[in-house]
Amino acid sequence: MIGLGYLSGLLYGIIVLLLALGLYKLGIPKKYTRKIVHILVGFEWIFLYSFMGAGIHFLIVCLAFLALLSVSYFARLMPMISSDEDNAPGTVYYAVAMTGVAIVGCFVPEVMLPFGIGIFCTSIGDGAAGLIGQLVTKPNPKIYKKKTLLGALANLVCSFVSALLMSIVFEMGLGIPQCIAIALLSTSLELVVGKGLDNIAVTWAVTALAYAFMYYPGINNYLVPILLTPFIIIFATSANSLTTSGVIAALAVDLAISVPLGNFGFTLLLSFFAIGVLLDKVAKRAKNQPDVEAKGSKRDHMQVLANALVPSLLALAYLFSGERILVVAFVASFAEALADTASSSLGSFAKGAFDPFRMKKCTKGMSGGMSVIGTASALCGSVVISVIALLFGVIDLPMTLIAAASGFVGSLFDSLLGSLVQVKYTCPKCKKETERRLHCGVRTERSGGLLLIDNDVVNLLSSLISAAISITVCAIAL
Repeated sequence: MIGLGYLSGLLYGIIVLLLALGLYKLGIPKKYTRKIVHILVGFEWIFLYSFMGAGIHFLIVCLAFLALLSVSYFARLMPMISSDEDNAPGTVYYAVAMTGVAIVGCFVPEVMLPFGIGIFCTSIGDGAAGLIGQLVTKPNPKIYKKKTLLGALANLVCSFVSALLMSIVFEMGLGIPQCIAIALLSTSLELVVGKGLDNIAVTWAVTALAYAFMYYPGINNYLVPILLTPFIIIFATSANSLTTSGVIAALAVDLAISVPLGNFGFTLLLSFFAIGVLLDKVAKRAKNQPDVEAKGSKRDHMQVLANALVPSLLALAYLFSGERILVVAFVASFAEALADTASSSLGSFAKGAFDPFRMKKCTKGMSGGMSVIGTASALCGSVVISVIALLFGVIDLPMTLIAAASGFVGSLFDSLLGSLVQVKYTCPKCKKETERRLHCGVRTERSGGLLLIDNDVVNLLSSLISAAISITVCAIAL
């Protein structure tokens, strides 16, 4: 049986390559021949698994496959599987993905069936996306970089069918919802991950998810972050809502929150982010939009951590302690963050601003400035986040009221700190008070506050204050 596996695997690989070479010689562009190979080579798994199962022999074939494709890539021996643009090493990464799982299979044989789903989602799903995306140009809008809508839909359908058929044929026990989840993960990773690395990302991630579905039913509590995180990356980068450092920080926060709190934690994080982006877009329509804030609407890693570091630490603390009061504090800290965002964004529609802590009118948009619209928006933002937590059932009504009130009070502390402690500057040219180091093309002069206390520090402290208030009230009242 082992010998038959080697023979059939070798013959099938040769046939696939000869077919691609023949099509290439007939004038078929290599952007198509390489995708044909990409699709057909996935069926190699059937021969290898049927005759070899898990173990060293499967690994040996994968290593030979890796060596062959590596030599071909560096020596450019097989043009029919190289990229038209840059001879991208995607085919080599394909072999790396197979080899990696084959190594795991030597120690955990149960991974081989999920591995089949990972391979077919990579070969058929990703391959179909490339073919459809290249063959159908109109109407087929690009949705992310060079990836097209119809290509993504082809990937989604083919990945779903592959997962469902694999589950039926090999009696893996996966239902339609789980196959849909696998297809969504495969499609999203193929969209996000570029430079050929999607062959590794899709194979490994889909294999891991399918394995978890089969042996760890608790994975369902983490499906929302698993499936939506790639789409959030797409949205954030496409909408210019986050810088590169902001994306990295957001992913770290995502992990720190999703591991302890699963679907609920990620949903709250996503709600804060999505509503914040929407409010920023709405604020851009305001007349006489303020230009005094230190940073624009595109958030960097400091802004992400200023709003999400405290909730992340609270989530991790809950993971190790299991204290429910920390969940209330987690909600309260995010309630304050959204309250502050809503106040700043919708407050830009106010006619003016007043600083009650210094008892004087101030430039609209300056930290410490308040308005009726801004204050009402802060209260609404705090309530919205708290209600989302209530709907998930992780906190009860009294805890919801405490979280909402703590978030709102925290936003008032944000204004207090912004007024009395946060560093401020004056533009020597227009004499306007601002938070920016440069204004009107000239360097501003510090006019008040502590040099090391900027808006990010104020946001961090306000989030911490909200969490502390909620913990104190819960300890006393509940």
